Amino acid sequence: MKFIAGLYRAFISTLMIGGFGIGALFIAFIVFNVIRLCVRDRHLRCNISRKFTLYSFKFYLKLGCLLKIFDIEIKGLEKIKNDKGVLYIANHPSLLDVVIMDSFVNNANCVVKASLKNNFFFSGVIYCNDYLLNSISPEMMIENCRKSLSYGDNIIIFPEGTRTVDFDHIKFRHGFASIALNCMCDIRPIVFKFDGVALRKGKLFYHTYHKILTYKIEVLDKIDINEFIKTNPGHERTALPRVLSNALQKTIQTKTEN
Repeated sequence: MKFIAGLYRAFISTLMIGGFGIGALFIAFIVFNVIRLCVRDRHLRCNISRKFTLYSFKFYLKLGCLLKIFDIEIKGLEKIKNDKGVLYIANHPSLLDVVIMDSFVNNANCVVKASLKNNFFFSGVIYCNDYLLNSISPEMMIENCRKSLSYGDNIIIFPEGTRTVDFDHIKFRHGFASIALNCMCDIRPIVFKFDGVALRKGKLFYHTYHKILTYKIEVLDKIDINEFIKTNPGHERTALPRVLSNALQKTIQTKTEN
């Protein structure tokens, strides 16, 4: 039975990945082009396409759960109901993390790898959702984030920069902290506890043969950036990003181990 269950998961995972690619193409070339033709206002068009992305990802994940490929539990969703102009940061154990985040964060903007702009499947989604590319200078990134936050966007960043390699020693880059401190925006930490072989760094989707992909996700309390600055008066302004980054890194590392 275990062997048959493994073959089933590998087969369904192959179909799910294929379906994701086809769905991304359909959304990019059909749905988003219709939105582009019908809605002239760029900001409104972006909001509509992001909402469509949210529900598309939500459907995809629910289908995966129904087919027993994923098991996803999210704790604390009630906390984010009124979030606007908030920086969401999370650890990054698997390839599916951004899809999960985009399925429950309203009006989500994301910082994505610049290489994805040329990806045949995802370039249309990135363009229509007006996602931020990580190839620009730090100064330009901060300015673009400031504009996005001022519209009420919630920006998603994975501070590790890539999927987790060493789960015992999560390492955050400090860029997100510089954005938060320069834009004076609050931070919402998200903790991913992931149990699975597939979709980790260096692993492929068909490794679901080994086990179902189990996610336990916790939404933590929002960090008031003004309060953080007040409680760290002994540090120079230039040192605050490192202090903030290290504090959140420690918090999330601890949560993943409990």
